[in-house]
Amino acid sequence: MSYQKRISSAKLKVLYQRQQNPMWDLNYVPGILATPQEAPSISRAFILTPKKFGGREIHLLSTAERDAALLGIYHPDVVGLQEQRILAPEPAVHPLWTYPGIDRSSLRPLNGLIDVADRLDALDVLPRIKVSHPEIAGEQMTVVYPWCGDLLWAIARAGSHIDCINWTIKDKRQNFMRAGPSRYGRPQSSEPTRAILARHEIEATLYLDANIKTIRIAGEEINLNVAANLRQLFLYHRRQLSISENQRAEILQKFQDAMALGITPAEVITLFVERGRYSVDECRTVFYQAIWYRQLRVDLFQPILINRPMHPEVRDVTVVYAEWFGVKL
Repeated sequence: MSYQKRISSAKLKVLYQRQQNPMWDLNYVPGILATPQEAPSISRAFILTPKKFGGREIHLLSTAERDAALLGIYHPDVVGLQEQRILAPEPAVHPLWTYPGIDRSSLRPLNGLIDVADRLDALDVLPRIKVSHPEIAGEQMTVVYPWCGDLLWAIARAGSHIDCINWTIKDKRQNFMRAGPSRYGRPQSSEPTRAILARHEIEATLYLDANIKTIRIAGEEINLNVAANLRQLFLYHRRQLSISENQRAEILQKFQDAMALGITPAEVITLFVERGRYSVDECRTVFYQAIWYRQLRVDLFQPILINRPMHPEVRDVTVVYAEWFGVKL
């Protein structure tokens, strides 16, 4: 669940302006932006622009969130993302209510933080703030301040069915059980507290009411080579090339042959360049894009190096991490 800087009535207003029935298209605006003004100072923030979501900016508030997001964006069944979505205190429609063409008949609503916390006897852990009373001039009232989640995915299943999976993310598994750093970066007690445990339980229950499973993702559990490879592939995945589809297919075939023969990608690229067929950039881009779009099935658990032979895929990343996407093997 995303850390938020000091809360205020002004920020509360912005949250609701951004997150009033959030959409799944280019108009989506996360509750917290990955900017110096809003992102936590104790972590690193990132903005990704995946082609899959129309090139809109994806705002991520930690290295673990970035690596997890790349894993989700890479997955072929993922069709939508709402990052830093607010967990509203009051009832709201199911997140997929605004997904284009969705069948709303079976969508169960979100009951809101207040309802969930009340049922769990944990109302005291909800943050509160005083705001101006909307009907009585000069008066103030106390309201519950919303939390923000991490990554909420829309995933296409068999038979064109679409559902959601909620990811709550920490860098280490143990950090789900202890408080994060204080405002000034000083570590807090490592002992789990009722408030920490209740916060996780409230989030999970909030989504479970709407038939949405919450998965705890620890960044340390994402293989280092997988994370590094996906970062590299992502840099190339939406580059535009001026070559035809037939030319792209020709280059791809040579890379596939090279993998079978133990020839390095660099040798394939050199051959094309020396013959004046394609540029280094064109060949390299086709290479990385073919891996990203799962046309060239190399092993993402091994470093992908231009000057080393390719390792054929032994373990499919989407299978290894299938449970994170709600698939039971």
